[in-house]
Amino acid sequence: MKINLILFFFLVSLSNLQAQTDTQKRFQSDSRKYYVWSADFEKYELVETEYEHSVIDIREIGSKTNGYIIISMIDNGQTRLHHGSIYNFTKDSENEGSWSIQSKFMRAKLTYNPKDNTMTYLYDGDSKRYKRIMIFTVAPDEIPNASLKTTIVKAD
Repeated sequence: MKINLILFFFLVSLSNLQAQTDTQKRFQSDSRKYYVWSADFEKYELVETEYEHSVIDIREIGSKTNGYIIISMIDNGQTRLHHGSIYNFTKDSENEGSWSIQSKFMRAKLTYNPKDNTMTYLYDGDSKRYKRIMIFTVAPDEIPNASLKTTIVKAD
């Protein structure tokens, strides 16, 4: 009887090791800076500072190198959506993580800097460099639907 019980717990713990780990992080932003590469001056030039809402969702499925990223932005009253599958993740010595993403038509890179609370989104690149950069000032959502919960608490 003890052997059967031990075998049962062993099989249950073994099945938990094979379980898929999903994590999802959501970041909210109310401002972003938009830069474009200038071939004339050989540098990135600030085109616009936008004070509009953005949501960045990072979903990692099984590992940090698998999943997808969705960036939803309000831009002059219209919603823009950038998305892609994660194919690589790197982390430097200062806890700054970078996800490389791709979709059918583009390759991009998203870097989170927890020290400055910024997300840098580089996209529209060629073989030499990315042509467009957006830098979001972000705050992570600690609670799912945190803004909805705040509204309900304030209404009471």
